Amino acid sequence: MTLSNYGTGTISIAANGTAAIGTTTLWFTNVLPGDVLQVGQYQSVIIDVVDDTHVAIPQWGGGAISAAAYKIWKLPGSRNTTQANEDVERLVALLNGMGTFYFVAGLTPDPAIGDDGQYALKTNTGLWQLWFKTGGVWVPQGNPAGTSTNRGTWDSAIAYVISDTVSRLGSSYLAKAPSTNKPPESNPAFWDLVAAAGIKGDPGNKGDPGAPGTAATIAINAVTTLPAGSSATVTNLGTSGAASLAFGIPQGAQGPQGIQGIQGVGIEPDASGTLAQRSIYDGQAQGFKYLQTDVLPFRLWVKASNTSADWAGPHFIGGTAAVGDLGSTSDPVLQIVDLGVAA
Repeated sequence: MTLSNYGTGTISIAANGTAAIGTTTLWFTNVLPGDVLQVGQYQSVIIDVVDDTHVAIPQWGGGAISAAAYKIWKLPGSRNTTQANEDVERLVALLNGMGTFYFVAGLTPDPAIGDDGQYALKTNTGLWQLWFKTGGVWVPQGNPAGTSTNRGTWDSAIAYVISDTVSRLGSSYLAKAPSTNKPPESNPAFWDLVAAAGIKGDPGNKGDPGAPGTAATIAINAVTTLPAGSSATVTNLGTSGAASLAFGIPQGAQGPQGIQGIQGVGIEPDASGTLAQRSIYDGQAQGFKYLQTDVLPFRLWVKASNTSADWAGPHFIGGTAAVGDLGSTSDPVLQIVDLGVAA
């Protein structure tokens, strides 16, 4: 196996110097302590990599060099050990910074595990739950952020834990410490106010105009007369966009009885007699009334104009007539008799 090496750029070292200075070198990302520096026939071990152009070495015994070619041999053994040590240091620093979590499979963490300052987290069922160990005891911390339990209206009999949310007197609260019978509005050490009652938020930004909607239509479906005194009704038998209205309109109350009218004047003929005697009056003026009395019922004739013998009628006046028998509905011909004006 051939050793890998790095030799980009040039190197300068003062006589008996303890630092090597590079030009156009990238030592910080390519060289590790323990690698071997070689310039010509002289070699030295790299003690530390300061940056891309400076490394520390033991006192140089090869005399001063300037802008010389070089090789840095990457020794596998030292590189692997150095890299492993650095990785372990980084991991330990990371764990110390973020703390250690124990994942809980049962209902609560095992009291025998963990040290003070460490956390236990339950994520396998239901809402996540968090514990913190202090004084050798796992203390519940409630639900992690984003997994709060909504406990509804605050109840003095319930034991609340961290991250429980409740409502009381129109406001919302978030538990920041375990408590029982600690009203949220008067115990800020145990509760954080999330939303206060009666506080209105700022108006939001105006939304973009919506697409034009379909024009609505209105049609009259039916109009029904309702009993007097009832309320008018309007019922939409269609939809909000295509209304079909059915109206119910109450009948008006009956008005008062009107004043009795003037009694009419009865018919008073100007002359009477038989039909043959009517010719005596053919020359009378328009409107002359002649009552024919030789028939029942009597018949009234009226001069239609001043022309001789221009009579209008007859009109039946009073009298009686025999009632005929009721005919059969199967008779082929139904006769209609006009008792008003004779032909």
